[in-house]
Amino acid sequence: MQFLRTYHLEALMAFCRRFSLAGAGIALLGACAAISGPTKFVEVNVAAATFERVGIPAVATVPFSVTNRGSASAFVARCDTRVMAAVDRWNGQSWAEYSGDVCPAIYTTAPLEIAPGASASASRSVVEPGKYRLRIGTADAATAGLDWSIVSSQFEIL
Repeated sequence: MQFLRTYHLEALMAFCRRFSLAGAGIALLGACAAISGPTKFVEVNVAAATFERVGIPAVATVPFSVTNRGSASAFVARCDTRVMAAVDRWNGQSWAEYSGDVCPAIYTTAPLEIAPGASASASRSVVEPGKYRLRIGTADAATAGLDWSIVSSQFEIL
């Protein structure tokens, strides 16, 4: 039984590493896009300052919301109905991408429109303890490239 738990944990960690690498590539592509106008009015807020890892393997779920404080629609990266977010980790000197976000090819990735004053909610999972923040891909038009510079406040995974 212990062998099966160890095997499943190792398989999950290997999957997470591959998933993170793929997400990093996608996030980098989005980061190369032109910065858009209304995105300066988009806020990303995490639900708390600390989150506890639970379960086996221990995972923290980080709920967040993205709110458009501007007067025009803003568009955010999405996977089907879920808002996508990259996760950055504090390494003691600077922020480094910990995990990108990917979307299976069967789902739509067309940016999600958020009307002025509206919000969209989602969550991300984090496995390791540390200090983190979320980064959201935003644009001022559905056909514009995404700018991945909108960040949340930092939070800690225990």
